[in-house]
Amino acid sequence: MKTPGIMRSLLYVPGQNDKLVSKAVVGAADVIVLDLEDAVPASSKPEARQALAGHCERIRAAGKQSAVRVNAPDELLALDLPAVIDAGCDLLVLPKVESAKQVQHVAATLADTEIGIIGLVESPAGLLNAPEIASADARLLALSIGTEDLSFDMGMTPCWDSLLVPTMQVNIACKAAGIELLGYVGSIAEFRDIDAFEASVSRSLTLGIVGGFAIHPAQIEVLNRLFSPDAADVAQAQRIVAAFEQAKRDHLGVAAVDGKMIDLPVALRAERLLARQALVTGKQDKP
Repeated sequence: MKTPGIMRSLLYVPGQNDKLVSKAVVGAADVIVLDLEDAVPASSKPEARQALAGHCERIRAAGKQSAVRVNAPDELLALDLPAVIDAGCDLLVLPKVESAKQVQHVAATLADTEIGIIGLVESPAGLLNAPEIASADARLLALSIGTEDLSFDMGMTPCWDSLLVPTMQVNIACKAAGIELLGYVGSIAEFRDIDAFEASVSRSLTLGIVGGFAIHPAQIEVLNRLFSPDAADVAQAQRIVAAFEQAKRDHLGVAAVDGKMIDLPVALRAERLLARQALVTGKQDKP
């Protein structure tokens, strides 16, 4: 399986809409998610499946990652999976995950491919089973909460107060399983009020989330900017790593940087930030 690239922004595009796919290919999203699910009416799903291979080829040629969001009902999923495999996409987005068995079934079908899986937790049952889901299969790279569907099922408004606890439930499950959490504590539908969208994403940055989904190109700049390491944070991380390395050479367990004590967890966090910055820089350096 391929090593996942940077996933700051994942833009949903209806799989049957060639015009929108063309715009996404020349846009700034890290991952283009060709949708076979909610954005595609039932009558257009065959057309969307047939178009996957050509779309994925164009996305690869543009140096981006391609993903496909499949359908959850078994009868539609059975039609989607062969098309996804034939298209050779990088990622499969699996919606409405409520059990480890769902992930394992799809992973087994993808066994002879390099396609990774991102799971969407969108129901109370999925939340309760998040630990088992997160550790279901090595092909599962990340989870994300489907904030609109979960909020509907819970009878709540998608906002910080209602979504923080579910987000942390899934976050803990992801971290325990060693996979990533995608998303933000707020509504994905906030694309006209970009200031409100940015506020939701910005407030979520401290939670260990590495990227998020978008339904409109206007959201991509916010995601890419906020999920990229800040220049000041990178400079501080470099100082921390250098100071801790010197402390180890001096046979010391701690160091001091900017008036704060630096021990092993702080140093490791700084190293992780620098590794992420290297991923972002590598992407920006590509033609």
